[in-house]
Amino acid sequence: MNQVIDGNVLSNQMINTQNDENAKIMEVTKSRRHDIDWLRVLLFALLIWFHYAVFSLGQIDIRSFNLPLFFTIGVMHQWRLAALFVISGMGTAFAFRRRDWKRYIKERVIRLGIPLLFGTYILWMGIFTPIDTTIRLFKIFPGTEEMPYGHLWFIYNLLIYSIILTPLFTHVRNNPNGNFVNFVKKIIGTKYGFGILIVPPFILFINAVLFKPWAFGEVGMWWEFPRYLLYFLFGYLLICAKDEYFSIIDRIRLPVTIFAPLFSIAWYILKEGSQIPLIMEGGWVNHGFPAFSFETIIATMVQTFHAWFWCLLIFSWASKLLNKPSKWLAYLNEAVYPTYIVHMHLTFFPIALFGLFGLNYYIGLSIGTILVMIGVLICFEIVRRTQLGRPLFGIKGGLNEIKNIFPYNKTNDQTSTILFSIIFHFATIGMVIALIILLIGSGILSEM
Repeated sequence: MNQVIDGNVLSNQMINTQNDENAKIMEVTKSRRHDIDWLRVLLFALLIWFHYAVFSLGQIDIRSFNLPLFFTIGVMHQWRLAALFVISGMGTAFAFRRRDWKRYIKERVIRLGIPLLFGTYILWMGIFTPIDTTIRLFKIFPGTEEMPYGHLWFIYNLLIYSIILTPLFTHVRNNPNGNFVNFVKKIIGTKYGFGILIVPPFILFINAVLFKPWAFGEVGMWWEFPRYLLYFLFGYLLICAKDEYFSIIDRIRLPVTIFAPLFSIAWYILKEGSQIPLIMEGGWVNHGFPAFSFETIIATMVQTFHAWFWCLLIFSWASKLLNKPSKWLAYLNEAVYPTYIVHMHLTFFPIALFGLFGLNYYIGLSIGTILVMIGVLICFEIVRRTQLGRPLFGIKGGLNEIKNIFPYNKTNDQTSTILFSIIFHFATIGMVIALIILLIGSGILSEM
């Protein structure tokens, strides 16, 4: 009798525990913000366009001020990556609610580490020089020309940030009403939004003043490394204080809409009018200029406030316009990561080809961006149907998710399922080979 009673008690405890977990998951699901997901999709799509625009600049003769290029190359570059790291921090905050630190680290290593290694050794062909590639993979700030992972530096940094900040994330998760979280909420909830408008960019300003004079900031290295770590952390903390954040982000829409363009004008004037080289990029000490001066401090302050206000601008308007579900959102959100991984291999070839033909820059940019968009989605459609390919390209799930995708969902026959699997795995191998060929081919065309 006691065994039965104990068994019933144990069973009830297990049921209650499961119900609690389900309730937590339901709460997280209900609180999910569609605007953040939409921003993630739109910013990565913008990334494809941006990279095409930047790497094809050699095909246009720029002799005077060009407003479209100023906005695309100059202004946008100041905030687009910052916003992406904020969004990554926000996603981490949602994910960390239902994970302990061990599970979080494990998932980060799998989701970020596997695609990073695959991209480094296969897509960027590091397998042909494995020792040198491995040395450069673990080198601190190897520089643009030496980094073995190419455009995947975003994943590289994100993996490091995730590990570094895990103790803090764990503390916040375990103390949701603790002093630290309450302090963050108090800052964000300051009257008229002064806290969220002033404190984060001031912290970014201190980082830039201290570290920017000594080295050129490039692709998340040197002074940009702590800069993007801060943006990632800010994104996490904003979601931890979600009630205060989503309330204040709507109230500051007007001021950030006014001041963000004004900061862009000030940023441009300071950048173009300064006699100090690389005043916005960093490393002017190497050119014989003093590390600290009134001009560099003002320029750095404008730069940090400029980037942060643009982040707030897009988050504020997204909150108003994009917080809506869509049947396409889940699909596009899943496609973001794998399309990001392959997009550079598809970008270089049309740039080189159109350059060889002498095609007009803007026509090439329009056609090329469309071709790359189509190409990355085709790659995604192939990979998402392969059990072995999904983790290589950062796609969650496995066999259970594949069964819901055409043509797997049209048959219950085991033989047909195996045949489909073989076909798509071979297609994935062919796709990877084609990406590498396109990368090599673009280099050959560029030299012609």
